[in-house]
Amino acid sequence: MGLTLNANDAKKADTFSSVIRESGKYVGTITRAEKLLSKNNVEGVGFSFKTDDGASANYLDVYTIKPNGEKLRGYNIVQAILCCTRTKSAPEGQITFEAWNPDERRMMPVTAEGYPALMGKRIGLVLQKEIYTHQITGNDVERMNIVAVFEASTGLMASEILANKTKPELLESVVKKIMANPVRDMRKASVRVETVAPHAAPMDSFDDSIPF
Repeated sequence: MGLTLNANDAKKADTFSSVIRESGKYVGTITRAEKLLSKNNVEGVGFSFKTDDGASANYLDVYTIKPNGEKLRGYNIVQAILCCTRTKSAPEGQITFEAWNPDERRMMPVTAEGYPALMGKRIGLVLQKEIYTHQITGNDVERMNIVAVFEASTGLMASEILANKTKPELLESVVKKIMANPVRDMRKASVRVETVAPHAAPMDSFDDSIPF
């Protein structure tokens, strides 16, 4: 049996599946937008993300509102994701996504409550590595956090979209600040590490003034 070139399959050889471990700017697709509720009844959204070259970040969990109604910083991040994906509303519903199965020791499809309108949406994220000490094991643990959001196709951040700007001006300055301090080390309580607040949409901005 001879060999026949398949252009699409040849391209796949250049794509590597990997986990995002370094701070920086990434463009890709939302693969999970799961509704979260912590053991302390804090609401949140669990995001997973895959870049165009196949790298992934599977546990970008953002907590948004405390039981008393107090809005956390993560609320602005979720608002920015809505804005930068041009999504005015995302009702709750069933979603299916890949999650780690400890028994099978591999990623497998699971179904949970989430936000179907965000699934598959293109998005740009600025991620920062954080290192912290696990409370139970005492081991150092790394995780990636969302610190800023931008529109994948334009590089515009939420405040720029809402101001009808067409030229991105904020993103590169945010990336420079993060890359000047790429690791947020939470192991040293005495050291305060700068983080960059996202240029998120105002909490009450999703009304008739939205330009999309």
